[in-house]
Amino acid sequence: MQWSRIHVEMPHSSSETDARLEIGDSGLDATAEQMHGEFMSSSPHLEETMKEHESVISDLSKSIEASKTMSRDFRPVGEILSELGGEISGREISIPLPTSLPEDLVVESVNQEEGALVRLIAPERFGGIIRHFSLNEGDSIAGARWSNGRLVLELN
Repeated sequence: MQWSRIHVEMPHSSSETDARLEIGDSGLDATAEQMHGEFMSSSPHLEETMKEHESVISDLSKSIEASKTMSRDFRPVGEILSELGGEISGREISIPLPTSLPEDLVVESVNQEEGALVRLIAPERFGGIIRHFSLNEGDSIAGARWSNGRLVLELN
């Protein structure tokens, strides 16, 4: 199968993100040992954090296994929309996606005699979703855009 990547249009953002690193009081001249010391001294609940980390990793492992199982099969578009809370309105499919990385969305499509197949990858910091689905016969993707937390697929 030869997949074609669909460009997802992103709205222009007027807000800028301040991505400065927290480097502490030592500044840029700090050694690794000093920075580690500051980190350890500023984490009074390190034990609680480690327990929470273990819980998160356990939950993610279960979620990843479930996602891997669900992502292996091509399901009808209606099933995917039901699962993700999406909808079809006219010639558009709208899918809400819980991603903080919409610029990394991957939408790929391949046209076949039975209809188009779609691969959707919505990455997240610790996982994400991968879904494969088939469009209704005769439908194909004309374009895609990100709008208010939703992926909107425009159909031909």
